[in-house]
Amino acid sequence: MKYLIFSLFFLVLGRATGQTWTDAEMLERQNYGLKLGFNISSMWGGELQNPRPYVGPSAGFFWHTKETKKPIMFQTGIEGNMRGGNFANKNADFPGGGNSNYRRIGLITADVPLLINYRIGPKKEGKTRVVQMGAVVSGTIRSTVYLGDDKLPAQHFLDSTSHLYKWGNLPLKPVEVLGLIGYQERGSAAGWQIQLQVGINNLNDVKRENGNIIPFMPYAYPSTGTGKRISTWNLKVSALF
Repeated sequence: MKYLIFSLFFLVLGRATGQTWTDAEMLERQNYGLKLGFNISSMWGGELQNPRPYVGPSAGFFWHTKETKKPIMFQTGIEGNMRGGNFANKNADFPGGGNSNYRRIGLITADVPLLINYRIGPKKEGKTRVVQMGAVVSGTIRSTVYLGDDKLPAQHFLDSTSHLYKWGNLPLKPVEVLGLIGYQERGSAAGWQIQLQVGINNLNDVKRENGNIIPFMPYAYPSTGTGKRISTWNLKVSALF
């Protein structure tokens, strides 16, 4: 449907300007599109214990500057992601058992990548290959912790008057900046990319009371009152259309 709309638009434009573009020429001029993929992500730093990868979907829109003889292009866009981390924390580790061990933290984020694309080699079979370097500004829309082997949201176990019960959000800083390196290959109609993103800033919004650190998750085990770092990493694979 998207390419049908593009075809109609460029057909009208070509008629209006007296030009006739082939499908290949039309798509060659398209420097934006959609991306769909998945993230393999987790969390790192000293605050959270026994992190493991989490797999979630990703979708968005991308745009890059026109290709020229120069090898450098700028690329940006906006993406929605489900990221976070699983944690190998067992009930047996908690005195008395129960569902207090945290097993997953889920994040829903809106991300804006700011990238430099460096073209490597000439086009082959109409495909442009680039390496990518830059940063991603990631805003957290929703953050939730899941407890116990059944991975139930923390709201099931909290007092109904608490902030977490009402909203499900964790005391994380709302914006993370991630460094990025990647590879992208794009032809006239489609392509793909792979990116590694690593958090630069600390998301742990440390608060103190009477000089003591308030635990990040006072209702969960293992304890999270160290005030140490919380950051994310993310390996993303996407198809480009």
